[in-house]
Amino acid sequence: MPAAMPSAGSDGAAPPTGVLWSAVKSLPLPSMRLLIVLLIGLLVALQYRLWVGAGSRADLYGLQQEIVAQKAELERLRNRNQELHAEVEDLRSGEAALEERARDELGMIKAGEAFIQVIERPKRVPAAPDPPDIEPATPPTHGKRK
Repeated sequence: MPAAMPSAGSDGAAPPTGVLWSAVKSLPLPSMRLLIVLLIGLLVALQYRLWVGAGSRADLYGLQQEIVAQKAELERLRNRNQELHAEVEDLRSGEAALEERARDELGMIKAGEAFIQVIERPKRVPAAPDPPDIEPATPPTHGKRK
């Protein structure tokens, strides 16, 4: 035979039991209202911290965006470092890169070569002419007099 179940109310839920419930139930009505107000205040304070305060969701989103930006910067710097490393290795191992650099940056030439430097004159932009004085339009007379 099945064990007897505690009697339930009309909704089928068992009445709350325990030390906390008996302590709350024994409070007078003004104390109960004060407890409810304090609990609601605590809930509002926790919700404020979750949505607005330090460590909030907005703060978390900002930090995630900063992480994305830092990762992009890190990748850019890694690529630059790889390019610089390849250039250093090229300068160490071959004379062609060293010679190219000496020619471009220092203007050096080999023995027996002639150095020709082309200096381009800056193009001068002609000054804009002053606009003519505009007088009110009158129909041409073409030699006809009235």
